[in-house]
Amino acid sequence: MRALVLAGVHPCVMLTPGLLGVPWLIWSGLCLVVAAIYSYVWPRPMRTTSVPGFRQLILRRSHAAVWLGLAASCLIRAGSGPVVLADVFAQAALVLYLVFLGTLVIDCAQRH
Repeated sequence: MRALVLAGVHPCVMLTPGLLGVPWLIWSGLCLVVAAIYSYVWPRPMRTTSVPGFRQLILRRSHAAVWLGLAASCLIRAGSGPVVLADVFAQAALVLYLVFLGTLVIDCAQRH
C-alpha cells in the first residue's frame, strides 16, 4: 500500500467500482487468471499435420494475449490512469481477438 501512496495513487482508487459494480482490480485479476489458463492449461499439443508457423502462433498464443490486453486495460482504469490508454489496450485486444477468430475459422475450414 505504501508503494501506491508513494506513486501518487490512493489505495481507495484501486477499488473503485468498474464494470457491473465490480472493482477494476478484481476484473484485472480475473483476466490474468483466464490468460494463465489459456497459456498453460488449454493449449494442447498441435495436431500432427503441418500448420504454418504464423498461424500456429496466432492459434496458440493470441487468445491469452487478448486476456492480457484486457487485464492491462483494467489495471490502468484501477490505477486512475488515462482512460484513453485503457481504451487503446481494450481495442487492441478486440482486434487481436478478431484475428484469432478469423484464423480459427480458416484453420477449421482447411481441416474439413
